[in-house]
Order: sequence, then C-alpha cells, then structure tokens
Amino acid sequence: MLKNCGIKIENITFGYKKKREENEILHSISANVPPSKITVLLGPNGSGKTTLLKIVAGFLHAWSGNVKIETKETNESQNIYELNDFSRAKKIAYLPQIHNQSDITVENLVLSGRFPHTNFPHVYKKSDYEQTNFAMEKMGIIDLKHKKLNELSGGQCQKSYLAMSLAQQTPILILDEPLTYLDIRQQLELCQTLQKLKNDGKTILLVVHDLSLALSIADNLILIDCGRKIAEGNPAKIVDFGLIDKVFNVKTKTITTDAGIKYFFSI
Repeated sequence: MLKNCGIKIENITFGYKKKREENEILHSISANVPPSKITVLLGPNGSGKTTLLKIVAGFLHAWSGNVKIETKETNESQNIYELNDFSRAKKIAYLPQIHNQSDITVENLVLSGRFPHTNFPHVYKKSDYEQTNFAMEKMGIIDLKHKKLNELSGGQCQKSYLAMSLAQQTPILILDEPLTYLDIRQQLELCQTLQKLKNDGKTILLVVHDLSLALSIADNLILIDCGRKIAEGNPAKIVDFGLIDKVFNVKTKTITTDAGIKYFFSI
C-alpha cells in the first residue's frame, strides 16, 4: 500500500440541482488534506460536509474545480475524475453515514472491501481472506465474523463497516461520522485506532460532530459554514482566533492538562 498520499481540493463548486448560482451549496472551496495526518472536516449541520466528502471520494462530480491525490513517494498528482472506479477504490476508501443492516455476514461484508484488488472473474484469494481477518482483528470483531449484520448492535455494525474500509487497504480513508452508534468507550477506542492507522502512514479525513473529540484528534482542521471554507490548519490556532465560537455560536474554554489541551463549550 502506498503511503504519504495527500489530497488537494481546488476551487470546488457544487449544487444538486441545475447549474445555477442560486442552487450552489458549495462555493469555491479549496483546502489541503496532508498525508499521514488526521484531518477533521468541521461545520454546523447543513454546512455541506457530507457533500464535500462525497466529492473528494469521487462519488459526486463537482460543477467546477478539481480534487487531486498527491503521492510523495512517486511525486504523482492524479485528478480523481481521471481515475476509473477500480483505480480510485485502490486509493480511497469511503465510509458513508448510513449503513445497510442486511443478512450478510460480517466476514462477507469485510471481504467485499477486497473487491477492488481482485481480477476478473473476481475470485477472492488467500491473501484477501488474510486481510479480511486482519481488519476484523484490528476492529475487535473477529468473534462476530459469522454473525449477520441484522443480528448486531449499532456499534457492532459500525465497526464491521469500518473493518470493510480497512480491508480495502487504501492509503486514504474518508469517514462520515464514524462515531455514530458508538458508546463513549467505543468512541475512544476508535480514536486510538485512527491514531495507530495514521502512525502507520494512512491519511484520514473524517467528519466528527462532537467538538471536543474533533479538536482532540485532529492534526489538521477544515472549518466550513454555509458551503464556504472559514479556516483550515492547526486546530488550536483556529480556536484561539475565535472561529469555532463564531461558526457554532458557542463559548470555548481551553484548559491545559497533563494529557494535553482540553476544550469545553457553553452557550
């Protein structure tokens, strides 16, 4: 798997209806997702976060602008719109908010993450099963491998889909609200997993609604509101500039502890 892959977002403009100015929901957004870091996309509900993630992942085509995958190891810059589905799926794993809790087994779901790595007629090899087991172990669900999704709790189902994304073995992981359905301990465990994945060289872009948690795990922050980028960069500096308070209409209190900076919010 390639490492040190970043994302360059260039002047993205988009709307779901006919291409008219009054239908725009993303307005000339440019930002960088640095390689081997955790970038949190932060903004109020309705600010365009999920839409932007889908564009970055290649599931929506922007009205204008580009999204490029930049690979330091090879000095390559690839426009995602020029990649076919299989090539893109080897670079980016995307996990949306809503998951189907069907009667598929956990093992088969996670194994489906290996599909981009198979050749026609798409028969899974021993290595695919090894990667599937590795991903399930990483997410702590190996004992659920023969369970069906509709037999699982929301948290177990979420972990299963995360394991599927890990099995895809991409250098870039995009997650839309991955902490949904997880209790506080599971959330902390997932944050630790994301840190380990980052340390292994994976580039992570995700949406997190919990402000304290978002600021605690982010190496890089992209703050948007009403479809426009407000700021990007070091989370602590963005907090110091009062931009979190302005966008979310809250009051932020910062406390330095032995475990690092902690953030508290009030209205």
